Amino acid sequence: MGVKAGRLKFQMSRLMAKWFTSSSRSVGAKLKKTRVLFLRRTTAFGGSEMVILNLLKAIDYERTIVSIASPVDVFSKLLKDLKLPVRCLPLTAPFAGNFCRAFFAWISYFVPLRPDKIILAEGAFRNFPLSTALAAFVSARGNVWMMQLHTAPERAPEHSERHFGFIPSLGLYERARFSLTRGVLCVSQGVKDRLMLGYRYDPEKMSVVYAGVDTKRFSPIPHDIRRALRKNLEIPDEGTVIVSAARLDSNKRLDRLIHAFGALSFEHPNLWLLLTGDGPLRDELRALARSVNHRENIRFLGYVDDVCVILRLSDIYVLPSDEEGFGLALAEAMACELVCVATKTVGPSEIVEDGINGFLTDRTYDGVQNGVGRALRLSSNERKEMGRRARQRVVHNFRVEEAAAKGLAFLKIDRTAGNFCDLRPNTSSSSSSDFLAAPQATLPDLS
Repeated sequence: MGVKAGRLKFQMSRLMAKWFTSSSRSVGAKLKKTRVLFLRRTTAFGGSEMVILNLLKAIDYERTIVSIASPVDVFSKLLKDLKLPVRCLPLTAPFAGNFCRAFFAWISYFVPLRPDKIILAEGAFRNFPLSTALAAFVSARGNVWMMQLHTAPERAPEHSERHFGFIPSLGLYERARFSLTRGVLCVSQGVKDRLMLGYRYDPEKMSVVYAGVDTKRFSPIPHDIRRALRKNLEIPDEGTVIVSAARLDSNKRLDRLIHAFGALSFEHPNLWLLLTGDGPLRDELRALARSVNHRENIRFLGYVDDVCVILRLSDIYVLPSDEEGFGLALAEAMACELVCVATKTVGPSEIVEDGINGFLTDRTYDGVQNGVGRALRLSSNERKEMGRRARQRVVHNFRVEEAAAKGLAFLKIDRTAGNFCDLRPNTSSSSSSDFLAAPQATLPDLS
């Protein structure tokens, strides 16, 4: 009996020890979450911010703690509407000045946050200097990733830079910055190619993940609803509406579109132009609009919570930019079956097949005017067919579900098992009927 009791006690002890160990691991697994910090240097919400938001919507928050830091808070309202547990932080560390001082300032910024992973989401090339990248590398123990959401200049500035006035830099700054990252997510093949050719980035550390479109939300609507939407903006049903959704800055070159509208409205008097967005060139572009033909048919709508509604009431979308890393607004317009015109820049050249599902044009005043003219010369049936092919292009190649899955997989961030596209902020999920019911204070006096 004594031997048997001893064996039983030993076996019970082993079982208890095994249970305690597995329980401890289970509790530890539940408590241990990966802390991910996104850094985004932005002052307004745009296409790059939407790319980040779509990633945030797809993250598994049972395993991940996420913070996003930016100089201006453009995320918290949307994140609150989406009920996502993401902490928004002010980005107060310096982007310029003495390297050592900037480096230690960034270290001081990162230390209280204790990030396991840092994502440098660059909307413009070199948004984050070498001091930031090095501090991130130290703070996250080498777990630093970069997102290139815009294209780099065609040639590396270091080709003409010299240290101490006579020693060629040979791109050392850029290669040092790149070497501190585990990988770079590029929003188009053109963005990746420029980094390889102009800045000697290692292609093995880069991956192309196109931005994605919610094709259920961005979709065409019945004609009667479209007619009612136009009525709310005092636009006739038989009018031809051109739209552009973009930040009003120098890169977007909306001056080209306004000039094209003024010239083409002589032949097409029932032509209308809607411009959504805000930015530093607002007053300058309004002044330009007052100088062109049929200026009374131009509407500056400002920032619009749900640009999908404006796209759905329009016929032609124009993106006249000097540079685009991808062109998310362009892809959204294509999903709504608009005839799209875009300049031959990096991103749009990978989205639009010229003459098949849209038009590509030169980055000049004449180029934009010719491109819009080609769209206006299409018959009603030709427009419908081109719009249908445009939507097919987006549905088959740029769906947001696939983009988010690929992006998180590359960045090695756990993804939720649910359908994140069901998450939509209250402002963005407002139906077209909400737009119809809302009083419009967006018809500016251009006189």
